[in-house]
Amino acid sequence: MTAAALTFATPRSGPTVAACAGRVLLLAGSVFGAANLFQWAVLSGALDLHPAALGVSWAAAVGLFLTGLFRLRRLGGEAARSVAGWSRAFILAHLGVALVLAAVSNAAGDWSLMRWNAVAGLGLYAVAWAVAAIRTGTPNMGLLCLVALGGAAGAAMVFGTPDQSLIQAGTLALAALLPGLWLAFGRRL
Repeated sequence: MTAAALTFATPRSGPTVAACAGRVLLLAGSVFGAANLFQWAVLSGALDLHPAALGVSWAAAVGLFLTGLFRLRRLGGEAARSVAGWSRAFILAHLGVALVLAAVSNAAGDWSLMRWNAVAGLGLYAVAWAVAAIRTGTPNMGLLCLVALGGAAGAAMVFGTPDQSLIQAGTLALAALLPGLWLAFGRRL
């Protein structure tokens, strides 16, 4: 009976949905931002690698992201499962866009059309932030939607140049990495 009375362990509550979403955004912003910086370095000639290295780097980035997502889901309880479900939905949407672009590129015989994937990805971030802003009534999330839309427009304006990757990396830093870091530390947007 004495041991039960002197227990100092307090029950810990799991992370909130916002903190779990922040962790996923932090993971996505860092992994895919780094992949875009690598893509810029290869395409601009800053790294003397064959462009085929990009296929390997993107496969590695997606694998790293999914591994991190599964780990975050396992560690975060019910809130993390909810966030992982939303993440999977947007990953599948982006994968669907990539497959459609691949089919169109193959039919047209012009694989440079795959570069629209960057614009589509930033457009999906804009949609996600718009949905979050509407669901929570938080105007700051609406501003993040506009940042993602601005990045998509900027990437479209420099379509086909290595700068497209720099714009996407910068936009991911502003629309995923920094808000993710903010939310992961328990702050509110």
